[in-house]
Amino acid sequence: MKIRSKIIASTALVVSITLMLSGFFIYDYAKSIIREQSIKDSRTKLAQISFQLKKVQEQVTKTAEYIVSDEEIGSLVYSTPSPSLEENYFRKQAVQEKLKRFAALNHYIQNIIIVRPDQETFSNNSGYEDYFAEYMKQDWFVSRMEERSGFSVPHQFFYIGSNRQVFSYILKYRPIGDNISPYSYLVLDIAYSEIDNSFLQSAGDFEQIQLSTGSGDTLYESHSDLSADDNAFMNAVSSSDGTYREDARWIALSDASMNQGWKQVALLSKDRLFEKINRVFYFYILIILSAIVLSLIVMLPIILSLTKPLSRLTKAMKRVAVGDLNTSVSIHSGDELEILGAGFNRMVHDLKSHIESSIRDQDMRRKMQIDLLMAQINPHFLYNTLNTIIYLSHAGRNVQAAEMTQALIAILQDTIKTGDGAEFATLSEERRIVDKYVIIQQTRYPDRFRIEWQAEEQLWDSQVPRMLLQPLVENAILHGLFPSDREDGRITIRAYEAHNQLILEVEDNGVGMDENNNEEIRHLSLSEPERTRGIGLSNIRERIQFHYGSPYGVEIDRLDGQGTLIRIRLPLKSNE
Repeated sequence: MKIRSKIIASTALVVSITLMLSGFFIYDYAKSIIREQSIKDSRTKLAQISFQLKKVQEQVTKTAEYIVSDEEIGSLVYSTPSPSLEENYFRKQAVQEKLKRFAALNHYIQNIIIVRPDQETFSNNSGYEDYFAEYMKQDWFVSRMEERSGFSVPHQFFYIGSNRQVFSYILKYRPIGDNISPYSYLVLDIAYSEIDNSFLQSAGDFEQIQLSTGSGDTLYESHSDLSADDNAFMNAVSSSDGTYREDARWIALSDASMNQGWKQVALLSKDRLFEKINRVFYFYILIILSAIVLSLIVMLPIILSLTKPLSRLTKAMKRVAVGDLNTSVSIHSGDELEILGAGFNRMVHDLKSHIESSIRDQDMRRKMQIDLLMAQINPHFLYNTLNTIIYLSHAGRNVQAAEMTQALIAILQDTIKTGDGAEFATLSEERRIVDKYVIIQQTRYPDRFRIEWQAEEQLWDSQVPRMLLQPLVENAILHGLFPSDREDGRITIRAYEAHNQLILEVEDNGVGMDENNNEEIRHLSLSEPERTRGIGLSNIRERIQFHYGSPYGVEIDRLDGQGTLIRIRLPLKSNE
């Protein structure tokens, strides 16, 4: 990110964060006030509705109690029917007149029905006996027959030539003083408009308002177009004991202060509730954007005057980064940036001189290091092998001396090389060097050890540093097998691929290592007379680090007295 962009972004960020934090605080504060006031007002409206409905409930239940306790009505209803139709007619008329008086006291009571145990009905409306016989078989009545008292769901009642929407209060009772006779039923049909009128003024203040009975039946519902999730949320509130619940979209309030377990649940839409405050918030966002634009207009010329020299300096540094050391920058700002530009030019000039000198020194150092490493190897072979040839010649074993001389010549042909590619060999060439070396040692120490090779066929052409395995085999023979006085000495050389690496292992079954000779074995610094100097694990490790870097190297894997395993990790490279 350019410094110009950083300054512009920082300016915009500071202005916007400052304004937005204050705006969010004001918005959140105003939102909480509106929310609390709206909830308070909504609770008041629900309480008013509950008060009106509770008055209806109380008036209906009191009317029902007055009717069932009226001795004159009871004597007329439960008197033994007369054989005379005329007497029975006047008896019903008397009950009808009595019930009309109760209905007249409450304008919303449309119909009063008394159902005797023998299904004979008495009502304040005459001429409906056949209709009442079917009326009492409807579900709204049958489902409440086992309850002591309660209100039914809304249903239709045929009255004066048309159907009217009513809900009923049903009371199951026996005559006063009678605890044996079957139950009678008192049904008061109440005009549904009484509930509508209670919700008329407040229903528009809510997205949804619902009134349910104690048994969970719905008496009133302002809308029926809610989604399944919203209905489930509302039902959860209705079935819970709490009076408040909230989710991402709704605030639900409930009121259960009415009788008979009636409960109101009202939904407030948050979108509708916060609509006005959201408009103020959007206006405030516009103010923030305008303040940012104004700040940038004022500061942009100042920012450009500061960042143009820096941009030129940055481009020059990028050219230097890709290797163009002939780069220079010209800055004439008369301030610290001009001093910085002059310092950059001097730095590039000095860097170019230093790199040229370092390249020359590095080439010379690399050549000297490789020559030194290879010089450590060759005298060691010559010294040991020539000593063995002299020994065989003195012993009169000329054929074996000739074989050893031929083996030495073959080793020297592989190891004493100069020019390009002198530092590396294939794995198969390293095996040939090791096999020639083993011929020399087995001639000198017959039947003391054997060599086993375990390698996949495709790995023989892999590239490895030259003279990598022979010092490890020598180490295994002189420090592992010979000190153990074993007659079945074995050296196993493995080559395999793991995680795109070439793994070389040299394992012997000799005496192994302990803490006393661990360091000595690592450097092959023996005190035997036949040794002058040689190549050790440190030399091998140095060459691997020099050619491949730190991820590769040498490991001593087992120091348990049962032999030694040395593992070398190299990158898998083919010599093709």
